Amino acid sequence: MPEVVLCCHCKQPINKATDDYVLIEKATARYPDVLAHATCEQKRAAGGPGAAFEDLMKRFWRWPRA
Repeated sequence: MPEVVLCCHCKQPINKATDDYVLIEKATARYPDVLAHATCEQKRAAGGPGAAFEDLMKRFWRWPRA
């Protein structure tokens, strides 16, 4: 069964062959790559101060991305 990679923002599947995507976090021994659609990441970057706070909290505490 092929691996399905989900966007970390919208939780929709990313097709690596056809979709434009960006690498948010590089894979480690414990966590896989974190990918996002390019459009989702652009919307996220244009967000307000709440988006920056949420990103900071995600970096402090590695919450599951479910």
